[in-house]
Amino acid sequence: MTDAAPVTVVNCAAASDGGSLWLQLSVDGQIKDYGLNRSIASRGTAQYGSVSGEHGPLSKEELSELLLMLDVPQQGMCAGLVEEFVQFLKTSALG
Repeated sequence: MTDAAPVTVVNCAAASDGGSLWLQLSVDGQIKDYGLNRSIASRGTAQYGSVSGEHGPLSKEELSELLLMLDVPQQGMCAGLVEEFVQFLKTSALG
């Protein structure tokens, strides 16, 4: 992926498990899914607060790339969830 890759938020959801979030992005025309695990069942475990993609948990480098893709003004129905995802990345995952 290049720094200029066009990114669009395609879909999003908040789970009823206590706060997990899911984002579906179009990156350079490819669909990518990302999940933030904040389920009640995972609190107190290493899985709580983990961000995963299609191949499992993201590395610090991948988290930084995701933050760069998402940390731009958002519009539409997913704007609030994207902002929550970005704030979590800034304060917890990469803080």
